[in-house]
Amino acid sequence: MEIILPIAHVQVNVIYLVILGVVVGVLSGMLGIGGGIILNPVLINLNIPSVVVVGSSISQIAGASLSGFLTYLKSKVVDTKMGLYIVVFGFVGGFTGVLLINFLKSLGYVKTFVLAIYVVYLLLLGTFILVESIKNKNKSEPPKIPMFIQKLPFKTQFKTGEISMLLPAFAGFLSGFLASVMGIGGGNLITPVLMYLGGYEVVSAVAISMFQMVFVASFLAFFHSYINHGVDIVLVLILILGSSFGAVFGAIIAQRINKFYIKFLLAIIMLLVAFFSFYQLVSSAKKEIFVVQPTNFFAKLLLEHPVLYSSFVVVSALILSFIVSIITLRLKNFIIRRLQRRGVLR
Repeated sequence: MEIILPIAHVQVNVIYLVILGVVVGVLSGMLGIGGGIILNPVLINLNIPSVVVVGSSISQIAGASLSGFLTYLKSKVVDTKMGLYIVVFGFVGGFTGVLLINFLKSLGYVKTFVLAIYVVYLLLLGTFILVESIKNKNKSEPPKIPMFIQKLPFKTQFKTGEISMLLPAFAGFLSGFLASVMGIGGGNLITPVLMYLGGYEVVSAVAISMFQMVFVASFLAFFHSYINHGVDIVLVLILILGSSFGAVFGAIIAQRINKFYIKFLLAIIMLLVAFFSFYQLVSSAKKEIFVVQPTNFFAKLLLEHPVLYSSFVVVSALILSFIVSIITLRLKNFIIRRLQRRGVLR
């Protein structure tokens, strides 16, 4: 079933995109990562413009993070003060990234830049997680704030103790910047920073990451659409549907796998995607020119009323994700009950 994406103006197979979203959703739910790390290089390989891939991915993340944030909010493990600091600096870093993408778009080098960032980022993060998972295979030490972090100036009180404001400033700015240029959630950076440098338990770190992601991703989705014309609403909605249902099965699978193997698999996948991105980088070095063609309703709406279109995209992503999250939560509980009755899960 072929359709033409209204903003990207590229012909794609809807069934293929849904299946791709489900597969990425399974890996995302199983490994606890944002699907953009795996999905975006594949979408670029489908000849979808890099500007649209990045903007649409961050829009999908804005919606997907809402249900996760609401779940953690009920459990009261969110350090709101830390989250707000990260959000503020995330806005600054993210807007910087949006402007950089706009500049690179005018030169035709968005694809080259995005793939290069993916190669470096995934190689570094994948190697770190691989080494850590092997090194700490049988260790389970409580988190603590490193000494050099304790010595930093501009301290303020957070839930884990007095921490320098430089930590959330650094984490927020960098995660916002990477989110805006890579189309990924900040969790891949925020969560480890809060765990290893902020002394937060993993549940609290993930909760804070979800908290900031709702606001930062929504902010970036709007401005990627308004400034760069880089959000395709049809692509966003397809990705939300596929990845949301896939994440249900991924979360169930994760309950049956040792945490060491989950981290190990995560590292291997990151390294494989890094090499795949590098291959794309060296094999398609030509410039990428992207201009929205006013050939359909959504494209005309974006060009004539960018604020209205951009707002509509963000609100639609949040509402659809909330509805889908309710359905998938019930589906997950139903599957778990059936598996428990059969003795597959305890």
